Amino acid sequence: MSQADDPHEHDDAAAASGAGTKPGAVARADADAAGVALAVVGAGRMGGAVILGALRAGGLHAADLGVFHPDPERRAALATRFGVRPLDDAGVHRAERVLIAVKPQSFERVAPLIARRHAGYVSLMAGVTLATLAKRLGSARVVRAMPNLGARVGASATALAWTPETTEDDLRFARALFRGCGTVYDVPENLFDAFTGLSGSGPAFAALVAESLADGGVRVGFHRDVARDLARQVLLATARLLETTDPAAIKDEVASPGGTAIAGVRTLERHRLRFALIDAIEAASERAGELSGNGKGS
Repeated sequence: MSQADDPHEHDDAAAASGAGTKPGAVARADADAAGVALAVVGAGRMGGAVILGALRAGGLHAADLGVFHPDPERRAALATRFGVRPLDDAGVHRAERVLIAVKPQSFERVAPLIARRHAGYVSLMAGVTLATLAKRLGSARVVRAMPNLGARVGASATALAWTPETTEDDLRFARALFRGCGTVYDVPENLFDAFTGLSGSGPAFAALVAESLADGGVRVGFHRDVARDLARQVLLATARLLETTDPAAIKDEVASPGGTAIAGVRTLERHRLRFALIDAIEAASERAGELSGNGKGS
C-alpha cells in the first residue's frame, strides 16, 4: 500500500467539518482539560473517524476527549470541530491515555512531546512497531491498531496487537474505542502487514471493482450516474449476502446453467481476475512490510 493510498495518511483538512459539535459549541480552554480519558494527537481523517465513532457509540463523552496540536490556533479549531477539549503539552501529559494518529514520518518529531513513562498509548501509525513505540514513548503499555477507511461510516475492520505489559484495562479501553468504528480483531503483530494488504488496502480494490462495473454499465448503454448507482447497489447487496452466505455459494446461485452470469464469470476467469486480486493483496502486504522496515518504524 503506497503512502498516497494509505488510509493512515492523516490530513487534518479532510476531517468532517463540524462533525460531533453541537450548534454554538465552543472549545474549552486548556486549563479545563485536566484528566481527560483520551488525548488524541492527530485528528485528521482516521483520528477524526475514531473520535466520531467513540462519541457516536457512547463509549466516550466529549468531556472525556481532548485533541492536541502544537499550533494553538489549529488545536482550537480541531477542538471546536469535534466538540472536545483542546490540549496543550501539559494537558496531554495529564491524560489517562493517548491516541497517536499522526503520519508515521511525523512520529520522530512528535514522540518527545507526548512521551510519558506511565501512560497508556494506542497507535494508528502504519509500519511503526510495538517495540519502536515503547522505546520512543518510554512506556511499555502500547496497543497498535490498524483501522481502515470504513471507520468513517462505522464499518471498519480494526486489528489490535499489544505489548505484554499492556494492562487488561488498556485492552478493554482499546477494544471499546474501536468497536465504535466497526469490528475489532485481535491479530498477532507479525500479521499486521498482511492485515494492511487485505483490510487496509481492500477498500481501494473494492472501489476499483465498483468503478469497473459502472464502466461496464456505460459500455452497454446506461448513463454514468445510473451505472454508478447500480454498481453501488450490487456491491451493497452482495456485502449483505456475504454476512450469512459463502461467496462461492452466491456465485453459484446467480450463475444458472447456460445463463448470463456464468458467461460473464468465464470472461473474468479468462482475464485472471481472481489471480489479479490475490496478487494485489500479496503486493500490498509486501509493500507494507517494506514501509515497516525502511527506517520509519525503527
